[in-house]
Amino acid sequence: MSCNRLGRSLVRVLGTLLLAAGFGAGLGGCRAGVAVLDPSATVEQIAFTSGFDSPLWFLGWGRRKPPVNTTLVTRDDALGFAPFRGPALRIKIAEGSHAGPVDLEMPLEIILGYEPDEIYFRYYLRFAEDWAPESSGKLPGVAGTYGRAGWGGRPANGRNGWSARAHFRPSRQGKTDYGFYVYHADMTRQHGDAWSWGVPLERNRWYCIEQHVKLNTPGKNDGILQGWIDGVLSCDRRDVRLRDVPELKIEKIWMDVYYGGSKVPPRDMHLYVDEVVVARRQIGCRSPEPTP
Repeated sequence: MSCNRLGRSLVRVLGTLLLAAGFGAGLGGCRAGVAVLDPSATVEQIAFTSGFDSPLWFLGWGRRKPPVNTTLVTRDDALGFAPFRGPALRIKIAEGSHAGPVDLEMPLEIILGYEPDEIYFRYYLRFAEDWAPESSGKLPGVAGTYGRAGWGGRPANGRNGWSARAHFRPSRQGKTDYGFYVYHADMTRQHGDAWSWGVPLERNRWYCIEQHVKLNTPGKNDGILQGWIDGVLSCDRRDVRLRDVPELKIEKIWMDVYYGGSKVPPRDMHLYVDEVVVARRQIGCRSPEPTP
């Protein structure tokens, strides 16, 4: 099942708001990134930012050391890497294994002081030269699993949990299909439903990915899942039922990278992530760093 696509009219990016590199409020408060917002936005509307300019980037995620399968890179010629704006986080899925980073997530109660009903989440994504999936898998997204349901074959029923991560699967001409992978209250299978955004992604190219999740009124099919690729609205669903009880909220940003299902890659594969931003309003994209 695919998302409704609304053409390719560009979302206006009206201005930039620069956030100083360093550590600010919140769990370690890593603010080593740069966000692009409508000029009417305020700093208070930005919940969290994380670039990867600092070797101590992981402190801003509440970690004492980097997650496994992650490396900070400035050059990676063998894998076709070109920076977006400075260093990026390289994530590895090893031959014969499923997982990229383990337990890399940001609880929203920590950075906001509460769990919201609505959030925007943006990151930059680049598939490396060796990215060649033969099966599907998961990519970063938003969740409210609460350790109970909404992942790993634990179905959502509207009362126990939910998730709206991204998914990948092989597409034509070596490209990769991208979309939402959703555990929701109307699911009929043990595992989540993949809702394609309908825009296959190429290797060796940066993409600006933005997700918008607005939880439904409990028990009603009025939840919103939206997705933009490079500022183009590619997914717009307004009929989603993620919960039946008000206690289920948006618990966390989940930087999940997972190959499978049950299958594993026949060779090492890599991707890159940069410029993570979580906000209360739409974030938008920015231009890559000029080539010297």
